[in-house]
Amino acid sequence: MILCKWEKLIATLNPSNLNFDTLSAECIQNLINESEEEQEKARTILIEGIIDRPKITDKQQFVQVNQAMLIRLIDKVYSYKGKEGVSDGMLNRYDIISRHLENTLDFVEDFFGNYFDRNEKVPSAYLIISIEELCRQLEILQQTLDSNKSIDSKLINILVNNFNKFCVQKMPGATYNELVYQKDLMNELLTEKTLESEGTVREVLFYFNFNDGEYVAYVYNKLTALTESLTTKIEKIAALRFEQKNINQLGTKLNCCLCCTMPSLKEQINHWVEEEIKFLETDLTFEKPHTTDNELDEKIHTSLSVAKLALLIKLMVIDKIITNRVVAHVLRIVIKTVTTLQKENIAFGSLETKYHNPDRGTITAVKDMLFRWINILNKL
Repeated sequence: MILCKWEKLIATLNPSNLNFDTLSAECIQNLINESEEEQEKARTILIEGIIDRPKITDKQQFVQVNQAMLIRLIDKVYSYKGKEGVSDGMLNRYDIISRHLENTLDFVEDFFGNYFDRNEKVPSAYLIISIEELCRQLEILQQTLDSNKSIDSKLINILVNNFNKFCVQKMPGATYNELVYQKDLMNELLTEKTLESEGTVREVLFYFNFNDGEYVAYVYNKLTALTESLTTKIEKIAALRFEQKNINQLGTKLNCCLCCTMPSLKEQINHWVEEEIKFLETDLTFEKPHTTDNELDEKIHTSLSVAKLALLIKLMVIDKIITNRVVAHVLRIVIKTVTTLQKENIAFGSLETKYHNPDRGTITAVKDMLFRWINILNKL
C-alpha cells in the first residue's frame, strides 16, 4: 500500500505511546524528513497506479481508497494536537506533517478530480477552518440583510438558520459536496448584486436548488397570500401560472442541491402549484361570475353539452384536423371562445375530464349527430 510507511511514521508520533517521551529531537526530525520524502514518492506512485489501471472503475477505486486513507491520517494527526501535555514544538511538527498529507490530498483532488469522491468527509482540520470562515461571513451577511428593508425578515431567518445548522450539526463531519455547497452559496449571497432585493436573493436560491424545507414552506405561503388577495378563481389561476412561469425560467445549476434526499426546489413548487390549480379548476363550476351581454356576443354560442363539445374536439385532434401539439392549450382557447347549452363559463377541469374520459351515452349522441350531418350534406 502507498501510505503504509506514512501510517507507521504517524503512529510512532502518537503522544499516547509509552515511548513517546523518549523520542529525541533528532529522531523526530528524521521522521519529519521521511514524511517529506513520502510526499514526493506518493505523487509518483499515484500517477503510476492510474496508468497501470486501464479500467475506469479500477482507477476510481484506486483514487478513492487512497483519498480515504489520507483523510484518516490527517484526522489522526489532528487528534494528536488535542491531547494534553503536547508541547508547542511538537504541535509545530504535527502541523508540518499535516501539510505533507494535505498537499498530497490536494494533488489527488487536482489531478484525479474525475475519480475524487466528493461524498467523502472533509478532513477535520480543514472543516474547522472553513466553518470559522463561514461563521465570520454569516455575521456580515446578517448585518447586510437586516439593513435592507426590502427583504422579508422571515427569509433572512431561513438563510441564517441554514448556515447555523450547518456550522453546528456538520462540525463532526461534512462531505466535500456539502461544504462546497455552503461556501459557494454564501459567496454568491454576499455579492452586491444579490443583496439588491428579495428578487435577486430568490434567483440565487433557485440557482443553487436551495430545497430547504423552511424555504419551500416560505414560497408556499407567499403564493397562498398572492391568491388570497384576488377575488375570482380565474384570477387566482392566472396569477399562479404567471408565478410558475417566472420560477421555471430561473436558471438552475446542474447536479447541485442542498438536500439530496428531497425533490428539487422547482419540482416541489411546481407540484404545489399544479395541485392548487387543479383544485381551483375543479371547483370553478360552482363559481358563476356576472357576464355581460357584450361578453356573450364575443363568444361562439352552441347548443352542445360540455361532454359533446369535448368529444368533438377529441375527434378533430385524433383526425389531425386540430394540429396543436398541446391539447390543454386547445381546451383553454375553447373555454374562452365557446359557450355550451347552459350559456355559462366552461370549467377547464370539467372539459378536460370529459375530453379524456368520454362516456358511452355521449359517444352515442355524437354518432347520431354525425349521421344527421351526413344527411344534411347529401341534401346540399
